[in-house]
This record gives sequence, C-alpha cells and structure tokens, in this order.
Amino acid sequence: MAEKDRKMKSIELYKQGKVSLGLGAKLSGLSISEYIDLLKEYKVQINIDIEDAKKALEYARMSL
Repeated sequence: MAEKDRKMKSIELYKQGKVSLGLGAKLSGLSISEYIDLLKEYKVQINIDIEDAKKALEYARMSL
C-alpha cells in the first residue's frame, strides 16, 4: 500500500472511531504530532481521551 493510501486509510479509520490517535499514527507511519498535523490538514476533529493522552506522554518519554 502506498504511503498516501496508508495515511488516508488511517484517517478514515480514525474518523470512524475504529483506531485511537496512537494507532492511527502508527498505521500511517507518522509520529503522533505529525499525525495530529495531518488530521488538522484534512479538517478531522481530534478526539483525545485520557488514555490517548497517557499513551502520547509515555511515547514521548520513551523517545527522549
């Protein structure tokens, strides 16, 4: 699957609530911050719940 196709598929799954922010980023091959930027670019409402926020913080800590 081409890079753009992966990104578009992950956006669609995210919009449908089938994947979390973190999983959507992983499926698209992007970091969470890059994925958030991609969602904003496509005017997709970002739904961050407490679990997503905890995972993002944990991932950021591991990356440092």
